Amino acid sequence: MAQKVTVSPEINLRSDRAYYLLGQVDESILLFRDQGDKKILDIFEENLVLSSERNVDLLSDRALVYDVINTDSAFSVFYGFNDEDEVVVQMDVFNATANRIDSVEISREERSFKALQYEPIISENKNIIALYNITDRDQMTLLVFDIERKKTLLNSKYKLVDLNLYEDIMQIEVSNQGDVIILYERNNTKSAKENHFARLIRFLSNGEETEEINLPLKDVITSDLFFKIDNKNRRLAITGLYDEKSRDQSIGYVWINGSINRWQDEQVYLIPFEEVVFFEVYGNNKVKKLRNFQVSSLLLKADGSPILVFEHSRNVLRQNGGVTGFNNTNTFRGQRGGFNSAGWSDHYREDLVIISLDRKLELDWYHVFYKKQFSQNDDALFSSYFTFMTPSRVRLIYNDEIKTSSTVSEYIFDGAGNYKRNSLLSTEYQNLRLIFQYAIQISNSSLIVPSQRNSALSLVKVDYSQ
Repeated sequence: MAQKVTVSPEINLRSDRAYYLLGQVDESILLFRDQGDKKILDIFEENLVLSSERNVDLLSDRALVYDVINTDSAFSVFYGFNDEDEVVVQMDVFNATANRIDSVEISREERSFKALQYEPIISENKNIIALYNITDRDQMTLLVFDIERKKTLLNSKYKLVDLNLYEDIMQIEVSNQGDVIILYERNNTKSAKENHFARLIRFLSNGEETEEINLPLKDVITSDLFFKIDNKNRRLAITGLYDEKSRDQSIGYVWINGSINRWQDEQVYLIPFEEVVFFEVYGNNKVKKLRNFQVSSLLLKADGSPILVFEHSRNVLRQNGGVTGFNNTNTFRGQRGGFNSAGWSDHYREDLVIISLDRKLELDWYHVFYKKQFSQNDDALFSSYFTFMTPSRVRLIYNDEIKTSSTVSEYIFDGAGNYKRNSLLSTEYQNLRLIFQYAIQISNSSLIVPSQRNSALSLVKVDYSQ
């Protein structure tokens, strides 16, 4: 028994601004492509044969697409456009053959310089979309829309004191109830660490109030502070790495967990790594810190206890007089890659440290999963891994090497810490460069991964049900 791998024909992205991999809608697999004044829907059969290409007609040829979200039987396009002296934010709903079945105007505001520049955030259940627009260093507009009920929950402008929205925001998320939460921190330096704290700003979906929550982090320096909304238990889980001197090194991890509905003075836990972890990562008893690790995943078990995944992540810039720059043309979900005009950039994504805690925050189990990924000048696009989850196990799927002819492997583990490593497939002679960071899970037994070589895109379906 083995997995089944299916590869679609190549699609030319040379004229595309962005593409949105929607996954399965009805019996088809859909790919939405934004070509500026033209929007295209590529419709694939279940075996990834391209059956047809359709135009998606929005209310304006110059629409700026924010995001595209699918359900089981339809997909919704969220976009903005200028209508004379006003800016309109719109949702249009289409079936799997690109026929419009509904249209909702979300907001209409007076036209201004930055009025179209919204960024999207999607809730875990994909029923809520939040659109935020930073109009000045301390001002933002926030739209929250309930997709299922077709109702605007929040449409407000905010002025935030003591916060530079261009520089300070670390993370923004929206809950399944429509509450938006922003995370930032202050005094996260060696000289000011005695006054170090993080702050959560919560915008309630009913628009009645804004709540601020302070998280004291005195006397430590944190790196990669990260939170996840536990929608099932209505709680907020926060983690990160900490040290006493440096952001590049860590002696342990932070854990904070509190009720979203009634946050109190929740305990901030600073949990040191077991010394055996350092030895398993470096093979050296003298090393007492992790170097260049970051939080890459925060997985929550049914009881709310966490599985934390830390990944070695390092980027190195090197001067090279013969290099004028490299442009990464990837445009997945509207996100373009960077441009490095100074020289070469080296990207390392290596070993994973997995830690599971029980409800009392005692160490349940830990593992070090080894991998070596190295690439140059690609923003680490093809590195890291995809998290494939089912009720009984988790698969971390990744490229063994960052090149066209490589193999794909996976680490599989369950809630008790049992694990194994498998070789999943080979890309030799297939001309595939798989982007696992942008993969989507379409069922408990299958996922779709985009493969991009220059301006050629293919879809790869991996099915475990065989």
